[in-house]
Amino acid sequence: MLMELGNLIVLLSSFLALLLFVISFLAYLREHRKKLFLVSLAFFFYFLMGFFDTSEVFFPVIGDQLEILGSFLNIAVLFSFYLAILTKE
Repeated sequence: MLMELGNLIVLLSSFLALLLFVISFLAYLREHRKKLFLVSLAFFFYFLMGFFDTSEVFFPVIGDQLEILGSFLNIAVLFSFYLAILTKE
């Protein structure tokens, strides 16, 4: 029961990241600032990471491989935020 609650929380946070991706990507389309694109990319990677971390619930056969891929996306999220901070407009 506790593990299912943990998966639910991770899944909800990943869908929140998807909502933040949509908002930041719409802002990028309006402003055309590279920083907004990198931030929206980080939110998209975070969404994928959370979805892949809970994938064993939805796809039990390949859930472990997707969970490993989700761990690699953690690096992509941090790198996208890092590039957004360093990018000059």
